[in-house]
Amino acid sequence: MRYEPTGAEVQTLVLSASGWLLQWRSDGRWRELSDAQHESEVDGSQQPLEDEWVRWSGTFDRQAKGGARWDGVATWWLLYGELPEDSTPIVVLADGQRPAVLQVGKVWACEWVSIAQPATLHLAGEQITFPFTEPFYRRDLG
Repeated sequence: MRYEPTGAEVQTLVLSASGWLLQWRSDGRWRELSDAQHESEVDGSQQPLEDEWVRWSGTFDRQAKGGARWDGVATWWLLYGELPEDSTPIVVLADGQRPAVLQVGKVWACEWVSIAQPATLHLAGEQITFPFTEPFYRRDLG
């Protein structure tokens, strides 16, 4: 735990497979950041900007990120967002797995490693499927 210059306490959730972090501030704001940005802030070479922090709205805000590999090899996948009051997110992958959902403050995250496959989020009475499929176009890097 650390404190911002604003005096707000900051809690950090480290997502080890993807290298992303979610932070919750005691004044009701949150943000996402990469491990590189976090390391720069910890060593003092960078300071977080106030506009990086988003005020928690209590809405069904959700976001997704995927790994960088598209060749049928397992990589990381991440769903995250704001946690509406009295809601518990559940993520179900196409193969039936239910990866753990983690929480920091009023923000949740679900991270897993697998081949590309759809993931369905159940939250606040809603059900949304994220395709997480290989793209039709692959750029030739050779």
